[in-house]
Amino acid sequence: MNELTKEELISEILKLINTNDNTKIDFNPNYIEYFEQDELIEIRDVLLCKKEENKKPSRDLIDDIFDKCS
Repeated sequence: MNELTKEELISEILKLINTNDNTKIDFNPNYIEYFEQDELIEIRDVLLCKKEENKKPSRDLIDDIFDKCS
């Protein structure tokens, strides 16, 4: 299995947190030393789940609108 480095995990986390492409999110470089790799993976996975959960209401709303317009 090809594991990501801490730096790559933090980069993924920052991308998941960022909601606007024009916004730059800074992070404390000490996080690389502070967090263990498994903790960063867990943070990333939680953010991925939340992102998916937030998409569902939008899909449901779109389906509802489509049904009403059909």
